[in-house]
Amino acid sequence: MKKDFKILLFYPNPPQMGPAPGNLAILSACLKQDGFDVKLFDCTIYKPPNTETNDDVREKLGHVKKSNIDNYFIAKHVDIYEDFVKTVEEYKPNLIGFTIVDMTTDFSLSFMEKIKDKKIPIIVGGVGATFNYKRMFNSNLIDYVCISEGEGALVELCNKLYNNENTSNIKNIYTKNENGDIIKNPLRPLVDINKLPTPDFSIYEYFRFYRPYFGNVVRMMGIDTDRGCPGDCTFCAAPSLRRLAKEYNCGNVYRFKSFDKVFEEAKELIEKHDINFIFLSAESFLSMPLKKLEEFAERYKKEIQLPFYTQSRLDSFTEEKTKILAEMGCKSIGVGLEHGSEKIRYNLLNKRITNKQILDGFKELAKYISIVPGIHNMIGLPDETREDIFETIKLNREVSQILNGRHTLNVFTFMPFTGTRLREMCIKKGYITGNEDIPYSWFKYTLLNMPSISKKELHGLEKTFVLYVFLPESYWPEIEIAEQDDKEGEQMFNKLMKMKNEEFTKI
Repeated sequence: MKKDFKILLFYPNPPQMGPAPGNLAILSACLKQDGFDVKLFDCTIYKPPNTETNDDVREKLGHVKKSNIDNYFIAKHVDIYEDFVKTVEEYKPNLIGFTIVDMTTDFSLSFMEKIKDKKIPIIVGGVGATFNYKRMFNSNLIDYVCISEGEGALVELCNKLYNNENTSNIKNIYTKNENGDIIKNPLRPLVDINKLPTPDFSIYEYFRFYRPYFGNVVRMMGIDTDRGCPGDCTFCAAPSLRRLAKEYNCGNVYRFKSFDKVFEEAKELIEKHDINFIFLSAESFLSMPLKKLEEFAERYKKEIQLPFYTQSRLDSFTEEKTKILAEMGCKSIGVGLEHGSEKIRYNLLNKRITNKQILDGFKELAKYISIVPGIHNMIGLPDETREDIFETIKLNREVSQILNGRHTLNVFTFMPFTGTRLREMCIKKGYITGNEDIPYSWFKYTLLNMPSISKKELHGLEKTFVLYVFLPESYWPEIEIAEQDDKEGEQMFNKLMKMKNEEFTKI
């Protein structure tokens, strides 16, 4: 039976950024399976006039090629706040659920402020809520915070609200008592991802699945093959999520879907949503044992046969596995190089991959021109110097020579996210107070006030990083001019970026 209870899910995403996320689709499927009505307010589809999207900025910085995505992605050019209030008034939800990360916290709170007079219960979830629940409650806009996973907790909360029952004792949900004290309920066992319903991507607009891809446009969907991460990187919250699960004896955070489940969902979703490109969502796809990879590849070639993108650790590219990847139809793979210094990777980031392993991984990838690597780097780490950043630039130059320039390059300024060890280090050193708002973009000035490098210099290096990697060293004096945030710097930047795109880009 359909219950007379409506849930409005809210996705506070920048315009046109990223594939449609599966986490909200899974929550919707779980709620609908239990008889509830679900609607999504997706900020991704709103684009105010004269707004630069994430891809616009990345195109300008030489990270990606320009595409005609605007011919496919029908963005709404209306006031997003007015449309949100209108949606709430017309849909009349009994509960609104926000999924947030640090970068979208302030943005999300600004929408809650617009409807606070309507007295609709609000729950927030996601990593940004799990490790920042006190700020959530201090806003006086939020009734519930979901800690860790939300599938079971959200369904239980909706049932209790529907039945007018006490909601103060739901596992995975923090709330407040009448005195304003936070009630911290324990965590429930982690969900069995093989028993979850097929994600309900029908909550997204049809055009939401169009994505720019190397200058073209594809209809892309993410298919999860696992959940969680076994890594212990200090810049990521995954280790803290594992410690939280261990504290409550919840089970193993890093879980694999059965191949039957993966392919059953994939075939159903591809047909239903007219998908022609897959994102195999895995923390490190090639880290599975060789025999399992061979089994997965054979099924993929028989049952799916679509080009795909995935990601993996650089120490997972053996000769056998990389060959299998190419034969499956992989067109691109994301890899985290992170930093050019082994010392910084080992001691600061706790990412224990040697430079030799990095170069060997790219040598394997270089054998297959059908696979375009996407290389991810960070700059602006605690105590990092200009010289340290040039270690990253120089290692990327070695990699580019191995790949003959057939790769994409991403560089992001480090953000001290809640739940990470590097954030605690930054607070301890006085580089941040801990009260700063994480920007709603990767391409803003660093939050860190460090003696080792200025914010201005760091921003200039992020702007010109791709030029330093792709152009010959004879151009470095000109690139240094392009770092400047003035008319001369902008003119030099545009000149050099045009040269890079015309002469040194191979994809």
